Amino acid sequence: MSQRQAQAGAPAAGQTSCLPSKIEAVGIVISAHNQAGTIAKCIHGLFAANSHTGWHNSLWIVVVSDACTDDTAKLARSALGAFGQVLEVSARSPQTAHRIGASAILDHFHDVPRHALLLASTDADMDLRRDWIENQVRLSNTPMGLSNTA
Repeated sequence: MSQRQAQAGAPAAGQTSCLPSKIEAVGIVISAHNQAGTIAKCIHGLFAANSHTGWHNSLWIVVVSDACTDDTAKLARSALGAFGQVLEVSARSPQTAHRIGASAILDHFHDVPRHALLLASTDADMDLRRDWIENQVRLSNTPMGLSNTA
């Protein structure tokens, strides 16, 4: 592999990835309201999708636990480990929760140029496919797009 390919984040020999080299970071917002039964599976699905891509750049997941009365936030923190954060809010609005999560991702990646950041979102009850992150990149018309697909 050439030095230029290595700097561009090219996959190692035998590895495939459709992620363009101009994407340096992926931020994912998960809005959740009383979804203790599904949040860990959703987060693990994102980790599997990330692993499937061969992605070696930054991934940050923000779970917005909106007015939860169950263990959603606790289980999300456990599942995320050091790869994201959980925000507990009382917005009682999926749109507001999403905006709060997106703002947290932009703050986290403040040093990443906006054209190099993919911002995506999903619901906490989604059963995500292994190619989910690749599909987010493919579906995005620009490097910074908002999408919400399974």
